[in-house]
Amino acid sequence: MKAKELMQELLAAADQPVPDTVDTLKAGDPDRELHKVATCFIATPEVLRAAHEWGADLLITHEPTYYDHRDHCGNIPDDPVMQRKKQLVEQTGMTIYRFHDHTHAATPDGIIAGQLHALPWKCRHDGHFAVTLETPMTAEAIARDLEKYWGIAHVRRTGDLNTPMTRLCMMIGAYGEDNHYRMLRDTDCEVLIVGETSEWRICEYVRDSAQLGLHRAMLTCGHVGSERAGMEYLAEGVAKAHPDLETRYFECGEVYTY
Repeated sequence: MKAKELMQELLAAADQPVPDTVDTLKAGDPDRELHKVATCFIATPEVLRAAHEWGADLLITHEPTYYDHRDHCGNIPDDPVMQRKKQLVEQTGMTIYRFHDHTHAATPDGIIAGQLHALPWKCRHDGHFAVTLETPMTAEAIARDLEKYWGIAHVRRTGDLNTPMTRLCMMIGAYGEDNHYRMLRDTDCEVLIVGETSEWRICEYVRDSAQLGLHRAMLTCGHVGSERAGMEYLAEGVAKAHPDLETRYFECGEVYTY
């Protein structure tokens, strides 16, 4: 199997093709024959070196390699960080594809499905953002589970942490503060789980909600912590679909230290 054939198979899992997608070849040869396939949340230099040492033919990353949603493929010559990273990418010789738009455009969302797969909860998932717990949990208990099962050093907690609730919304990654606000305002969401958000706007809205007697909470997990299990889940899925391929997920770690 060639790298581009595996990627075409993965992209086909979306409900429909995503126009002007960022899910494109970022480096290497799309016709490369595959023996070892690596996945990661983001291709940091440490991840690039580790995947290359393992012998990966293909590295599938969820987020950009070059600090912009469109990537630029490292083609900004006056950026020394970008140029050093581009040189490292070229030295590895790996084929690198991004897999972002189409996994989020699938039903269920591939990243959220992976994040839920990592948790021990009994719950219903609508395939997109809404998750309903069979047994009510407090936001504090949910946060502790996220730290344990998602491997997050510290989940930031806002709002009502002690009332048992069932209606969760997983707007993981960086869906944007306007979407966070609409979800809190227009739906029955009780616990909003996010990757990144606006503290001055959304955190204060949730804090005020709790102080005004509305049972609302928000758990901020960081972008990496809220999505990386989805890419580990992808590696498991590739391994099941193609047992002839060696697959491995490479951990990048959280961007913050505590």
